[in-house]
Amino acid sequence: MAFLRVSSLFSSSTSSTPPPTANDATFKQETIERLCDRLQSSTRIEDRRDAVRGLKGLSKKCKLEVGTQSMSLLANVLQGDRIDLDLIQLALETLANVMTFEADNDEEQRNLPQDITIQFTELYIKNKEHVHAALDLIEETDFNLRRAAIKFVTVLLTNCTKILQDIILESGPMGVSKLVDLLQDEREVIRNDALLLLQILTQSNANIQKIVAFENGFERLFEILHSEGGSEGGVIVEDCLSVLLNLLKNNTSNQSYFRESSFIRRLVDCFELNSIGDKHWSTQKGTNVHLLLQVIRILVSPTNSNQNIVACQRTVSQCGLLHRLCVMLTLTSIPADVLAETINTIGDIIRGNTDNQQFFGSVMNSTGDVQQPILLSLLYTMITAEKQSFPLRISILYCFQCYLYKNDYGKSMIIQTLLPQTENVTNQYTFGHLLIIGFLSKDTVASWCSSIALAHLIADNQQFKEAILKVVLAVDQSQSGTKSLMEISIDLLENSSSSFHTRIAILIFLCTWLANCPLAVQAFLSIANSISCLISQICAQSVADDREVLIQSLCSFAFGLCLVFNNNQMTTYSTESLERIINKRIGIDFFQEKLESLSKSDYYAKALQKPQLKLSKANDMILDYEFARLYKVLEGSITRTLTTRTNDGQAQPPDQSAAILAQYTDLIQQQNQQIHSYQQQERQFFEERDSYQKKILELEQSLQEIRNQYTSLQSSSSSSSKQSPDDGLKTLCEQQQAELEYSRNMIAYQQQQYYYLTQSIENGVQQLNLNSTDNEHAVLNAKIIELQEKLNAFDERCVAQNDEIARLQLENNILQEKNTNEKRKVSVLESLEGQMQEIIDEKTNLNNDYQKLNTAYQQNLKEQNDLLVLCSTYEDQLKTCRHLIQSGGLTVPNFLIEMDNTE
Repeated sequence: MAFLRVSSLFSSSTSSTPPPTANDATFKQETIERLCDRLQSSTRIEDRRDAVRGLKGLSKKCKLEVGTQSMSLLANVLQGDRIDLDLIQLALETLANVMTFEADNDEEQRNLPQDITIQFTELYIKNKEHVHAALDLIEETDFNLRRAAIKFVTVLLTNCTKILQDIILESGPMGVSKLVDLLQDEREVIRNDALLLLQILTQSNANIQKIVAFENGFERLFEILHSEGGSEGGVIVEDCLSVLLNLLKNNTSNQSYFRESSFIRRLVDCFELNSIGDKHWSTQKGTNVHLLLQVIRILVSPTNSNQNIVACQRTVSQCGLLHRLCVMLTLTSIPADVLAETINTIGDIIRGNTDNQQFFGSVMNSTGDVQQPILLSLLYTMITAEKQSFPLRISILYCFQCYLYKNDYGKSMIIQTLLPQTENVTNQYTFGHLLIIGFLSKDTVASWCSSIALAHLIADNQQFKEAILKVVLAVDQSQSGTKSLMEISIDLLENSSSSFHTRIAILIFLCTWLANCPLAVQAFLSIANSISCLISQICAQSVADDREVLIQSLCSFAFGLCLVFNNNQMTTYSTESLERIINKRIGIDFFQEKLESLSKSDYYAKALQKPQLKLSKANDMILDYEFARLYKVLEGSITRTLTTRTNDGQAQPPDQSAAILAQYTDLIQQQNQQIHSYQQQERQFFEERDSYQKKILELEQSLQEIRNQYTSLQSSSSSSSKQSPDDGLKTLCEQQQAELEYSRNMIAYQQQQYYYLTQSIENGVQQLNLNSTDNEHAVLNAKIIELQEKLNAFDERCVAQNDEIARLQLENNILQEKNTNEKRKVSVLESLEGQMQEIIDEKTNLNNDYQKLNTAYQQNLKEQNDLLVLCSTYEDQLKTCRHLIQSGGLTVPNFLIEMDNTE
């Protein structure tokens, strides 16, 4: 980035600090120029060091001038002057001052644009060698230099994160690896600065996250966590957990590695009961535990792959972490924000997991006078504890939703508490009592949460929707009059005193109830004021508030569900009657406009992002994920149903019949041409099928040859007792046979489907030609539509068959390549067998030679022993002769005397 952008730097903002005088500015400018000249021209290290020290002193007060004039000179210092460590350290600190701005520092230069530090950073990293030079300096062992280098790289990452990440990745995995190694530095200051660097480096970059993880990053972080005291630690623990969150967030491979390396089990040590049960929680401890809970939530987040979620949920439960979190719910000393996050975490752990849901449902709260399920205690808090924090109550709702998700057994048990009971012996609260109390409550939070909970209780299950049709409630204390739950819902919807949040929640509950349940629709239509209530809401005039538009859209959705899932048992409100009502009293276009307005709402887009509830205040209680998903699935069905039936009901004028019939005739001719082209494609397909069948036969023959060769090799190998059978070859042969069988079945199936499809089309054309008369115009129209649909399906089938042909060609090539490889393996095995036989023969010859040599050796050894015995006997005889000669007074021969000397 060129510094032409600096021309308007002094016109950005104003400050209360008086501007420097012209003389001061000129003096500082001249001083900076002299220092830059001195740094560039001096040859003595001391002079260069003093020049950089002077620039450092002015780097805050004159940030713009120092950065503009000395940037390239300081970068050259980092690349060239590696002898004087103090000089390099001063250069790093000067560059760091130029690229940072401390708002609370009075020495900082004012009247600068807010992005001046980013401009300087972009100028520096424009040359990638400058960044590599700074990274190389991190490897220096000098304490001051290494720390200055780490801080400078951290500044670069803070200002231009994405660009720096790419540059570091270009240097290869070792560039990241040496940054991870800083966590092993015994100097805690260096290690802590490295944590801050990694916290920025690992943000939103999956490749860097993977490198850090596989460079033992998890192990290093847990070592620091343990040494710093776990959840009781200070800000260093917070930094470690922040890096850990970055490594796991949206990174499936790191999550799998984290789980498979048993790091989840090591999280249990951070939730020791002695530590969690303390009465006094420091702010830092609350922050640390909050981050630990977020780590667990990332591992079991509903947005992860289902396989990863199930594995992590199972591990969390097996290692005892779920039990620890459930124990935390019974403690009264835990701060409200930590408790809310704990409840959210438990919700993610049990969501969709039957074993974990059963375990959580069996956890009892024994802190009160009466022992009761912990889930019931939480629900009681959500409904009745108006003074509790809003995030805590919403977290309980989310946990309750997770408990109900794919848990038909739990749902049925709760629905039983909603149905009329013969006698209430214990006179205690049940799940059903609490949900009804909240549903009727004037507390907005309790009403909204209860309605959403009831919607989740019956979602995706027609049996449960029909069961709660039996729920009746007393409308007064005498209990002489009762109303059904659906009637009370409509009364609350019509009540002018009901808040927006209450009405929106009741509509969500009603729409969930009506969807895919004809009996619920029948019950709804049987209520006298149900349809009129919806119409009055839809047709309300002068609606300027976005929230009221949502009410209209949800009422339109409920009306549409009555239209789609109507069983026509109510003659007054049959499907045709509802269509007439929409057409006359609302208007088709107006109805569709109101129905589609929900999909254009920001509330809908936000709710559809993820199942987890992210509500910070009561005004955010609008929609939830499950309803947004339901609307997304059924909104199109309502529109298609209404449009189709409306178009079918519109009759054509008589004078247009001839023209339409002529158009149909042209259409039939075009379709006949298409059928002929399809028949040609069919013939080509059969030809290709025959060619593939021939190839399959050839492959089967070659496969049989390979099997025979394999059998012979196996028998020969077993006879030699030196080589085991090749199981891999047998497996490959079996796989080839299975693939051939699959190809043969696929071709036969396609041929059958192709024949049936073509036959049905030809029959349809013949019927059309026979029945295309004026008197049977309606039948002709229906046949044409049916024929068009079949042709469209036939087009799709042809495309699929072409794809299948391409796949078979590819499989054929693969099979041929495998066949070649198998033949090559057989030839290699034959050569190995021949070599093995040669080695066996050579060994046999060597054994024979050895036996001969051994026999000769034994014979020679025996002869040598006999010779030694003979020599010993001869020596004894000579000694006897010498003694006889000496005793006789005769002269002893010289050779006898020499024999003694030799001895």
